[in-house]
Amino acid sequence: MKIYDDKHIKNVVFVGAHNSGKTTLAETMLFEAGLINRRGTVEAKNTTSDYHEIEHEKGNSVHATPLHTEWRNYKINILDTPGLDDFIGEVISSIRVADTVVTVLNGQYGVEVGTEIIWNYIDKYHKPTLFVINQIDHPNVKFEESFNSIKNLVGNNAVKIQYPLKVDGAQCIVDVLKMKMYKFSEEGGKPEKLKIPKDQKETADNLHNELVEKAAENDEELMELFFEKGSLNEDELRNALKPEC
Repeated sequence: MKIYDDKHIKNVVFVGAHNSGKTTLAETMLFEAGLINRRGTVEAKNTTSDYHEIEHEKGNSVHATPLHTEWRNYKINILDTPGLDDFIGEVISSIRVADTVVTVLNGQYGVEVGTEIIWNYIDKYHKPTLFVINQIDHPNVKFEESFNSIKNLVGNNAVKIQYPLKVDGAQCIVDVLKMKMYKFSEEGGKPEKLKIPKDQKETADNLHNELVEKAAENDEELMELFFEKGSLNEDELRNALKPEC
């Protein structure tokens, strides 16, 4: 592995209620980055993260496990934490050392009791947080309900950056920051980048405008720029969305 300076190392902690899919998400990131050559599963007891014997016995994470991946000249240190309340100490200690917290939700249930407990500590330590609604390909996924449960938890500052879409049976993601649609194959791998479908353009435009307004609200210079130009470009939005570490 190449050597990274401090500016190119980010510590990210995965938190969430039991069975939200944190370990599987971390495993997929390692696989897609080419750091492992097979994608393990919790059921098969062969994930990179859950390697302790007690975790194999219980079928869930018990310890906060450090992992890492590399992406676009950054080293991303990942802490995969347990979801059960019994091991909340592992979660709290991980949150305290994180640059960013990724709160993973099971898309069938949205915010759960475990999510609320963890959020209290995220809020206490003032950590920037990204919410990931997971398992969007599940037939019982409730994306809008899950997103609304996030707004109920954190308030109206919650804003969509991406939302799922099915196109001709294929799983897609509409990115309202880049204003592109990504189409995924069943095998995974790099998605196909496409234009946003015409029937989704109005929805995507509205969400993009909401994202711009929320970003401008948090930065006086961007607010002035927004009033001057009437919009913000992708780089300006990215800078506004970066966490303060």
